[in-house]
Amino acid sequence: MKRIAIIGFVFMLFASGICRAQLPSGSVENMFENGNAAYNEGNYEQALTCYNSIVESGLESADLYYNMGNTYYKMKDYPKSILYYEKALKLDPSNEDVRTNLEIANLAIVDKITPIPQSFIAKWWNGLGSAFSADGWAWLSIISFALLLVCLFLFLMSRRMGLRKTGFFVGVLTLLCFGLSIFFALTRQRDMRFQDEAIIMTPTALVKSSPSENSVDLFVLHEGSKVRVMDGANGWNKIKIADGSVGWLQAENMIAF
Repeated sequence: MKRIAIIGFVFMLFASGICRAQLPSGSVENMFENGNAAYNEGNYEQALTCYNSIVESGLESADLYYNMGNTYYKMKDYPKSILYYEKALKLDPSNEDVRTNLEIANLAIVDKITPIPQSFIAKWWNGLGSAFSADGWAWLSIISFALLLVCLFLFLMSRRMGLRKTGFFVGVLTLLCFGLSIFFALTRQRDMRFQDEAIIMTPTALVKSSPSENSVDLFVLHEGSKVRVMDGANGWNKIKIADGSVGWLQAENMIAF
């Protein structure tokens, strides 16, 4: 497993716009460092106590969830390890350390679900959207807008035809970049707000054809499997897995993120 994340944690926590409450930065940094120290000493329960104290304060970051995923992995609690790696990826989809550790954790669970193949365009589009976090796309939109203003100034004010042409064509590109960055920033923010995915937490979970114990059994999922939550009714969730299979599962069997 990759080592726990330390560098940049406080910066990401307070400068990224992801934090949802305010605590003195020193106390957060101390709790985080104490958790890291406990982790390095093999005291995983104490590490989780420190990390959870930060989460309970209303704060979150990709580094924090990444370290929690590593800690649960060391404790061989693979479902929760996967849960926190997935949470980290929601905040920072471009983080290769998190993605690598998530792949390792998924090797430890029972279900090996083959996802529906995606077209080249769909893969490219999804990869582009995952290139930055919501804040990364927001910063790119600001930079693109500033460049757009410069290009507009060149096009309107320059007397040289070469500069005017440059301002026009570069301006079109920056306008496109600005539009895409706004779109992906809003998309990533929506993904972070809505808890429409979940990890199975019970050893076995029987998926039904309808939200009733008496309905037909469709298939079985095991702890650690990831599902998409499509609907809910009376303590049941309508779920969809990566291979396209759909069914109903009691909500108590999963934790949404």
